[in-house]
Amino acid sequence: MTSWDPIGTALATLLALSVTASAAALLPARIRPRLVGPLLAASGIAGALGGVAALSGRSWRLDLPELLPLAGVQLSADALSGWFLLLIGAVTTLAGIYTIGYAESTGQGPGSRTALLVLPMFTGSMLLVPVADSVPTFLVCWELMAVTSLLLVLTEHRHRAEVRPAAIWYAAMTQAGFVTVLIGLV
Repeated sequence: MTSWDPIGTALATLLALSVTASAAALLPARIRPRLVGPLLAASGIAGALGGVAALSGRSWRLDLPELLPLAGVQLSADALSGWFLLLIGAVTTLAGIYTIGYAESTGQGPGSRTALLVLPMFTGSMLLVPVADSVPTFLVCWELMAVTSLLLVLTEHRHRAEVRPAAIWYAAMTQAGFVTVLIGLV
């Protein structure tokens, strides 16, 4: 019989909550923020709890060789990644709580269906970056985080003309950062 693994459970829970929050963004505008916000906050709590478990001296590892062609996916958590999980989880929790009122009041831009669909994907991918245990896994998680954050920057492009050039600049900078990370890893 295997023992319960709090880090793996926390990470699985945060990913499930992130996917559920993204799906809730497809619901009608009047109930969308009241579901996405609490689900996002709960995913942040799960990430923070996973970080606390890692900080308590536990370690965790998961290998999924079939998930990513040629490289597989390797995830692991230790005390160092625990600090990042705790920090990102805490900020995600606060963002989820803030989303409830903020998105409900606007309905446009940050309160739009697109923003509320992408925000949980962004926070979920950001919580995966510190537990990436191989270069290909790290690069996929990093790029997923960069693309979803770009989509968040673009959410107000219809209402504010300056958003589109800012998004193009942001995309160029994230790709330059990606190339820099690649060079650093080599």
